[in-house]
Amino acid sequence: MKFLQWLHRWTGLILLIQLMLWTVSGLYFALVDHHGMGGQQYFSQEQPEPLSRAQLAKLSSDWWDDLNGVTQVLTYRALGLPRVEVHHQDGIRYLDGRDGSRWQTNEDFAQQIAQASYSGPGSLARVTPIERTRELRDWRGQGFRIDFDDDLNTRVYVDRTSGTVIDHRNTPWVVADWMFRLHFIDYTGGRNFNNLVAIVVAVMTLWFALSGFILLVKLLNSGEMRFTLRKASLSASVGGQAFKFTDKAHKTVLQVLQHNDITVESGCGGGGTCGFCVVKASPDTPITVSDRSQLSQTQLNEGYRLSCQHSIETLHQVEVPETDARKYSLRLKESRFITPMLRELRFEVDEEQVEYAAGQYMQFLIPAGAGQSRPVDIPEDFVSEWHAIAATNFRHDAVRRSYSMATAAGGTELVFTVRYQPQSSGAPAPGVGSSYLCNLKPGETIVAEGPYGDFQRLEGAERKLCFIGGGAGMAPLRALIQEELESHSPRPIQFFYGARNRGELLYMDEFVELDNANKLRFIPVLSSPREACKWSHAQGFVHETAKAWLEQRDISEYDFYICGPPRMLAATLTMLNELGVDSSRVRYDDFGN
Repeated sequence: MKFLQWLHRWTGLILLIQLMLWTVSGLYFALVDHHGMGGQQYFSQEQPEPLSRAQLAKLSSDWWDDLNGVTQVLTYRALGLPRVEVHHQDGIRYLDGRDGSRWQTNEDFAQQIAQASYSGPGSLARVTPIERTRELRDWRGQGFRIDFDDDLNTRVYVDRTSGTVIDHRNTPWVVADWMFRLHFIDYTGGRNFNNLVAIVVAVMTLWFALSGFILLVKLLNSGEMRFTLRKASLSASVGGQAFKFTDKAHKTVLQVLQHNDITVESGCGGGGTCGFCVVKASPDTPITVSDRSQLSQTQLNEGYRLSCQHSIETLHQVEVPETDARKYSLRLKESRFITPMLRELRFEVDEEQVEYAAGQYMQFLIPAGAGQSRPVDIPEDFVSEWHAIAATNFRHDAVRRSYSMATAAGGTELVFTVRYQPQSSGAPAPGVGSSYLCNLKPGETIVAEGPYGDFQRLEGAERKLCFIGGGAGMAPLRALIQEELESHSPRPIQFFYGARNRGELLYMDEFVELDNANKLRFIPVLSSPREACKWSHAQGFVHETAKAWLEQRDISEYDFYICGPPRMLAATLTMLNELGVDSSRVRYDDFGN
């Protein structure tokens, strides 16, 4: 027993040292700009220049007749000299475009290539012929190392055979490289995560866990240690009615209230980013970071807190605001893919019609233990994704997922757009809520709670409307636009909507038709169009396109409505703030994740 304790203690010390190395290197990665780790601060990427017609006329296919399996021939100029790059089954051959001879890079030309790729303040210090270097792990051959005497000790590596820049290296890169070695226990720098040192540490960690378990069992059997699963009580009042609940102490106030069917609004699922799940507690209740960021100082002083950020062990008594939200049984009427990763669901309500305002959302109660099966009418390019899901058949606890209504109120249906969340690397399963909802069949029912949310039109203002959205943020924006167009005197509408490529643009035809009918101005923006030559509209980030347009207008004439992915939302809000837009004229819906 004493020897086991001694060995366990010293193993723990060694692992603690390694943990400190992980912490230090992890902090380095968190604090240092990742662009500075690549060694390319002064890298000036040159775009290949095409050959002139005269130079192209001099090329002859006889130059590569001795090569087998030629798949591609590229032609371009390198510092004014024509070069031919021939891809074949045995590799790549580089030829001089003037006479077809093998391309040769001498020391002087290597200097010119290095200087052309260098944009820093230093001057060329020395040129060294090399055949290999530890700074380039996957490169072997003939080349040159060109040093510059700048503040970062920049080194440019040029390949003799191809006459291309292999990479830039400098002192920040060396520091980052060592941090990688420390973090991944790979002191050789070979990026081999299965090396002997890593294996030894893994075995030591396994021994530490096993020995700790053995010691724990011995302590429990000796009667020297006891533990219990703590529970706590929560008293809640809703509209003058008092309730008392007992549950596990670590659970949040929001979890306990929702588990006991007390209606509490929550748009981010307990992440502390939406600011909706407000309850009133004692003013001396501790204030969390999320409380301070989402609530005003007046609210904090009066005791208002976010129920998702406090456990019932520390917060025992709360007042819950009354809400008109309630549970509804929704029956799926129709389900179809409108993009490769997004499905439109149309529900009818079993009871009376749901009264809601455009921009609001419902919380879907995903039942515990829900599995998946492949739904019908899957697009051919999406079948493989769903085969993987069907094989998973995972189980989970009951969860809630929030989705905005995608149409204005007044119809007989509730329409939602659900983006499927595929299984990410290391995750046990795909997205719980999206997988379950995308697998619903027509006629099946699900319980939803709501409506929730205050992302609604500003009433009484005569200003024009500017909508800026992206991705699944289309749903509430579409509903708000429909509501405005159905009003007695619709105001002028400008709608900027961003997606990565043409296939991810939601309801494109619908808004183009509204644009052609002069009911609004629709500007679709693609950040990564697959075929740029066939896309005649705006490209780039949607907030940048909107900014360029707004800079030419009187922004005091507009109210703004924004919804989209977190990064897009943050960038758009920052852009409007920089333009001097009053925050009272900006409404936005924060997905919170």
